[in-house]
This record gives sequence, structure tokens and C-alpha cells, in this order.
Amino acid sequence: MQISCYWQWTNQTVNFRDTGGHMKFLLYRWQAYNQMALEDALIKLGHKIDTFTCEIGNIEEDKEFEAKLVGYLAGHGYDAVISINYFPVIAKSCSRAECKYISWTCDSPMLALYTKSVFLPSNYIFVFDRQVYYEFKAMGVKNIWYLPLAVDVMRNDYVLKDYTGKEYQSDVSFVGSLYEKNRYDEMVYMPDYIRGYFDALMNVQMEIYGDNFFERMISGEIEEQLEGKAVDISGDEFIGTPALIVANTTLGMKLAALERRKILNMVSRKIRDTKIYTESSTNDLPLVKNMGKVDYIYDMPKVFASSKINLNITLRNIKTGIPLRIWDILGAGGFVLTNFQAELLDFFEQGKHLVWYDSHSDMMDKIIYYLSHDKERAEIAREGNLLVRRKHTMEMRVKELVKTVQDA
Repeated sequence: MQISCYWQWTNQTVNFRDTGGHMKFLLYRWQAYNQMALEDALIKLGHKIDTFTCEIGNIEEDKEFEAKLVGYLAGHGYDAVISINYFPVIAKSCSRAECKYISWTCDSPMLALYTKSVFLPSNYIFVFDRQVYYEFKAMGVKNIWYLPLAVDVMRNDYVLKDYTGKEYQSDVSFVGSLYEKNRYDEMVYMPDYIRGYFDALMNVQMEIYGDNFFERMISGEIEEQLEGKAVDISGDEFIGTPALIVANTTLGMKLAALERRKILNMVSRKIRDTKIYTESSTNDLPLVKNMGKVDYIYDMPKVFASSKINLNITLRNIKTGIPLRIWDILGAGGFVLTNFQAELLDFFEQGKHLVWYDSHSDMMDKIIYYLSHDKERAEIAREGNLLVRRKHTMEMRVKELVKTVQDA
């Protein structure tokens, strides 16, 4: 397949602040929400950034892509290639070119990490889910670090500076996909007893927060039944298991479809002004107002700032980590009501910076309570935003990332 690559030199060399040693990066651009924030932070910290966009035919092995990237790296003196999320083909290219490859995940778990390339010494891998970090350290991966996500508060300030707050007002809002198209529904081959077992697992998991047990509950017998039919792990690069694939690409997405619809139906029956911003079909959510898709950079912060309550419903694939959506809402000054995630305890105080729920009934009780306590809700949103500004900006995270790479 012919692959088109676009190489762009940004020539951003202004030193906004001294980080104790600037680096020259080649950044791989693709459709990642927080990619622009990463790029801007590197530039503001005084680093030199060039970028490239190139279609990858196969993220694990693409000889044409590798040849292009290795050839380009040979004569340009980059300290590192950097990307949001991990791409095995970039890791292999950097290894061949003897160049560092820095990746920072915003999805979890990244199935691309479960390949042999993860052990390459030229890798500098940062993951936002602490449980995933522990798993890979236990596998013997040396160059991996835990780094939570963050938000570009300066960009949000710019977007919101002339915003009146009226356009996106709502009592309760949710921004995200409903995953109506998922692999579980598309699986033609699945014995009835396995489908029944999976349905029961999802019903139980939906009621439990703080522990994702899908992978542990898929036995070797079920793996054998699905491998090569419902699950494809062909090739010798993959170091995961069929259970890993089923738990995350199949059950996790199907549960998201079920849970998000259940929650939105539950909320909209009691709160008339419930809105969703999505491209997904909402024909089965008659009381929810579908406002369509919103632009991540220019409109989403306005939704978060204007909504009285911003719901976050974390994909269960994220084991303990804090998803990007929570940081985005806090960075826009919004009030967050989220399901419980273990790492929330490490960064936030319940009822001071945000609010989490541990059951659907608890969620409804808190929605009703905070809609009737405006001052308390506004104070929590303010404290959450102040905390992010003090400790969790994108520049702070990127500075930590660069220092880790330089000190390694």
C-alpha cells in the first residue's frame, strides 16, 4: 500500500522558560485529543518541535513506514520521537535509528503495548493507569513510568474568556460515545453458554466500581473456544492473552454501551434538562436531548463550564487511572460527578474538588442534592479548578516527563 507522509517543520525555538536542557523532538501527529496540548507545552518549555503525519498501514509492522521514518531520522539529529499513545512500528523504527521513542498513553489498556517491541531499550513509555504500570514492571519492562494525564488550562482560559455561559447550559450533561457499534454485538461465533456467562459478568461488573474483574473471570476453556474465531491473535508479536483482548475490546465496550444508556435513562427520568453531546444514536433515550458532537478544543470547555453537573462514566478498560475527561472538566471550571476510580484518592478530596459515586442510586442521590445546592456545587468546581492549576497542568506533566527521560 502506498503511504503518504507529511513532514512539517514548526521552527518553534523561543525559550519561554529554562527546563535545564532543551531537546529536539519529532512529534507524530494523529487524531489524539490531547496532542495539541502536548505540543504546545513542549514549545512553551523551550523545546524544538518538528512534526510529521503519516498513515500507518499496520501499527505492529509496516516496512514502508519504517523505511521512511528511519531514513528521515538519520539526518536530522532528533533527541527523540514522541507520540500520544504507543505505536510498535515507531518503536521499531526508533530502535533501528538509535533514537529515543517517548510515548504517553491516553487510552488504557493500550493493546499495542502488549507486543514484543515494548522491551526495546530505546523506549520511554509513560502510562496514566497505575495498575497497567505495575503489570508491565512485573513483566520486566524497564523503561516504563506512571504519569497521570493533565489539562491545558491556558487554552481553556482563551476559549472561555468571552463566553457568556448561555449557549451550552444544562442541569446534567454527558459528553461521549454510547458505543452502539461494538465487537460483542458483531460476534457471529459465540456459543450460547459463553454469551450467557458474559452477559452475567457484565451485569455484575456494572454494579461494582473500583475493580475490573473481566480478565480474571475468562477461563482457559473460554479462551480456547474463542481463539481464532471470535479472537484473532495471529502473529508472533503479541504477548497478551485472548482473555486480555476479550475483556477490553469486547466486554469493556459492550458494558460501556449498556451502562451509559442505563445511567442516562435513569437520570433523564428525574432531571428533565439532561443533555448528551455525541454522534451516537439516542433513539432509545427519548428524554435525553442529543445536542450532537462538539469540538474538543473550542466547544467542549464551554459545555463543561456551563453545565451544572458534568457526568463522567469511565470505560471499565481503565483499571485504576483517571481518564482525560475528568481533567478536561476540572480544567474548564466545571463540576465533576464521576464513578469511583482508585486513583481519585491520590489526587482529590471527595466533596472538595469533585464528587464520586459508588452505585447508580448513590449517583442519583448526589445529582438531586447538588442541583439543589448551588453554592456548594460552585465551590467544589472552583476548588477543583484551582487544584488543577496548582498541580496538574500539561506544562507541569511534560516538564516531569522530559526530566524523567533526561535522567534515565
